Amino acid sequence: MSTAVFTDYAIEATNITKTFGSTRALRGATLQVRRGECHALLGRNGAGKSTLIAVLTGLVHADTGTLTFGGLQNETASDAVACVYQKSTLVPDLTVAENITMGAQPKTNLGFVDWKTINTVAQDLLRRWGNPQLAEKLVRDLEPIEKKIVEICRALSRGPRILLLDEPTAGLDGAGASELFRQIETLKSDGVTVLYVSHHLEEIFAICDRVTVLRDGTDVMSCPLGDLTMSSLIASMTGSTGDEADTAPSKDRTRANGQAQHSKSGTALLEIEDLHIDNRVHGFDLSVHPGECVGLTGLDGAGHVHIGRAIAGHIRPDRGRILQRGKVLKSVPAHAIDAGIGFVPEDRHIDGYVPELSVEENATLTILHRIKKRTGFVDTDKRRGIYRKLADAWTIVASSPSQPAEQLSGGNQQKVVLARALASEPHTLVIINPTAGVDVAAKQSIYETLTELTREGKALIVVSGDDDDLDICDRVFALRKGRVVREFTGGFSEDDLVAAVQGADAPSLTNEFSSPDETRSLS
Repeated sequence: MSTAVFTDYAIEATNITKTFGSTRALRGATLQVRRGECHALLGRNGAGKSTLIAVLTGLVHADTGTLTFGGLQNETASDAVACVYQKSTLVPDLTVAENITMGAQPKTNLGFVDWKTINTVAQDLLRRWGNPQLAEKLVRDLEPIEKKIVEICRALSRGPRILLLDEPTAGLDGAGASELFRQIETLKSDGVTVLYVSHHLEEIFAICDRVTVLRDGTDVMSCPLGDLTMSSLIASMTGSTGDEADTAPSKDRTRANGQAQHSKSGTALLEIEDLHIDNRVHGFDLSVHPGECVGLTGLDGAGHVHIGRAIAGHIRPDRGRILQRGKVLKSVPAHAIDAGIGFVPEDRHIDGYVPELSVEENATLTILHRIKKRTGFVDTDKRRGIYRKLADAWTIVASSPSQPAEQLSGGNQQKVVLARALASEPHTLVIINPTAGVDVAAKQSIYETLTELTREGKALIVVSGDDDDLDICDRVFALRKGRVVREFTGGFSEDDLVAAVQGADAPSLTNEFSSPDETRSLS
């Protein structure tokens, strides 16, 4: 039975502990979120964020500690908190309206599903986002940004007073993220409390009021964002003195000319000629040389992701050619791998790894034909040896090579996917969103390894909307509506990049949503 107690807090989690086997995921963590605020929950991968989220949403039960929602102790978490997870929970073969009202479908007086009301409810929610026409579409036919909108609408359809957003801007372009931030402000004014989880620290300064940082399973800091700078926030997450944090990537700095300074040489490894893809890409041309790193960026649907997938054989172009070392590639992933193309997909949760398989099995999936015995069975000793070299190169942290990939932190899962792409010893590596959903330390580790690959003479194509990912590139192509609108060859500023991909001199999210003092703290 719930006991009502007056409190200024929408969420009070006190001294929460949780152990999984020999792993202590939470060690007396405390979180207090005030009513009507947007509160950031931060921490490096493995800090305990995911476990605390699972406790707050009722997916797991804490071993010890107390949990209170709006002054009601022991209230069912599912009744108090609506959550939009980073990994989509939509049903692809149902309509948007069916997904939004799932589990709470309105009924007619005769007890049948009221399909008309279902569509009306969905359209009313979607209209706030300017997308009422999506209601009758199948989810599988939606763009990533549209799927994110549907996820949020479904959460809001229950009328929650607490909304938990886990990496909410994943897959959203700048305009989509701006609209999300405006919706959050509206929710706050309506009395809804938002708990915001993101690895993108500039978002935290842009939209959040307060922040709690977890490290090693416990809270190490909780304070208003106005009291912090980017460096001090990173230092709190890493446990450093702050000196190391000063070298962390910053969205506001201007890229210096020749910053990457990769040494390209020889004839082109990869050539793309007059590429056209399904009305998404129109006449794209590119040559990438050994030792060169090229970035492709744009808003969602701009065509850059389609180009990356086409290079890897996952999309068949309507027109044009893709050549690797002078030979035309077939639109078949296996042929691309054999030709020397390594590929990291857009979302590791969907097609990046097999959760139930071990880390060594995942890392060697692309070379099974190379590690088989004459009997047809996998040579486990050979696989173990190859995996250890990949694990060393990518600094993969796992309890053992046989640990299931699903048990790793997000950063280490991403490193396993990157290692798999390198297992076939490719000459060219195509990477979509290389640091999606990873913490600051994992980001830096991935950047260092990718830069080392260019020194070894590999050609890299980085497809990303994250400015930090593009910092390691020698050239960056900005696309809009399937066409290159600008090529950056001597460094770029964020303002220039935003203007190129959005087609206007649009202000950054930070400048639009932060106070002047907060904006200065990002630099």
